[in-house]
Amino acid sequence: MVFGLFKKKEPVKVTIKSTGDTFMCEPGEILMKAALKHKIDWPLSCKVGSCGSCRATILEGEGKYPPSPADPVFLLYKEEMDKGMVIACQWTPTTDIVVDVEVGKEGDRRGMI
Repeated sequence: MVFGLFKKKEPVKVTIKSTGDTFMCEPGEILMKAALKHKIDWPLSCKVGSCGSCRATILEGEGKYPPSPADPVFLLYKEEMDKGMVIACQWTPTTDIVVDVEVGKEGDRRGMI
């Protein structure tokens, strides 16, 4: 028998490095959606992973991109991904995280034409 296989997943804690703000992200919830739900002024534009303005760097913790027909990482350079940068409107934390993001500023729209 496999114990814990059907264990209910718990919310994870998100800490924004620059402000010290914290909020909880439900299992499977998208990082940016959780931030907006908690009234965090996250940089955004399109909300669908095509502009890149919601980019953030994960300093501690882990997460994943859920299955999607579009690959949001085409908006990131390899060096950025190597340093933990993610597209927050498409990424889900799976552990407690510390994130570096420019709260209250408009992100650049590198994917928009």
